Amino acid sequence: MIEIVEPGLLTSVQDPVGRAGWRHLGVPVGGAADAWSARLANRLAGNPDGAALLEMTIHGPTLRFTEPAAVALTGQLEASVDGMPLPSESGRRVRAGALVRVGAGTGARGWLAVGGGIGVASVLGSPSTDLRGAFGGHDGRALRAGDRLPVGEGPLGGMARWIGRRPAVGGPIRIVAGPDPGNLLVALEERVHRVSHAADRAGVRLTDPLPGGAEVPSMALPIGAIQVPADGRPIVMLADRPVTGGYRVPAVVIGADVGRVAQLRPGDEVRFVSVSIDDAREAWSRAEEELAALEPLEEREGDELGWTGSHR
Repeated sequence: MIEIVEPGLLTSVQDPVGRAGWRHLGVPVGGAADAWSARLANRLAGNPDGAALLEMTIHGPTLRFTEPAAVALTGQLEASVDGMPLPSESGRRVRAGALVRVGAGTGARGWLAVGGGIGVASVLGSPSTDLRGAFGGHDGRALRAGDRLPVGEGPLGGMARWIGRRPAVGGPIRIVAGPDPGNLLVALEERVHRVSHAADRAGVRLTDPLPGGAEVPSMALPIGAIQVPADGRPIVMLADRPVTGGYRVPAVVIGADVGRVAQLRPGDEVRFVSVSIDDAREAWSRAEEELAALEPLEEREGDELGWTGSHR
């Protein structure tokens, strides 16, 4: 069992998959804002890729584990276990009674996986929380102090680290042309944009308006679609985006870079650069290969929980 001592700014139960099979009924896909990082966290904790885990925004929670567990942190938040640093992108074991604190970091989000997964029921095929619809996850809402989350059954894994590489954090976000590029695609690439305070799991709005934004007949919105409404301020769509949208879509962020958009915070600068469909596919293939770059960590004899608790 996991006890929520402090909930953080916005912590919810998500999974890397979401509800892709219900868009025809108007249900958003949802799931982790960065599915790649969520999958990596699960692998480091010894879980299947699609296991439920915690997604944390800006400043994470404080958690108490009532039983020994394997944990893994990915993303760009920082954490500690009983006051000792919890390395990101590395699986570790924690003792019963351990206190895990997740604080702020260099990006907007982090993901914490627990061996066995978070044991919540699936709704419409997914354990993810739909915050707007108020269903799924834990009572259909963000976590609060005093909540208790069950942990699924499974072997006590979680002794590995990731040794792969990612694109530079500060580099341009790669895009491909959308269904309505026109003059907007060029304008999108020419400018250095800044993230506004209107940034959440549904999308990231940019501050500087582009000429030519307008309403259009409704169209399906894939993840990463960049909408430009009539006020000209682009919106990059993320996991909780609506099923359809009625604004111009000059470009779509490639799948390998969606997670980088999910890490943007208000005030961050962002640039875009066009690539070909073949380049986008190659980047996705490389990201999938990097996901498998795990290295087992040596287990110390006589210390079944690894390093945690050894300082007490």
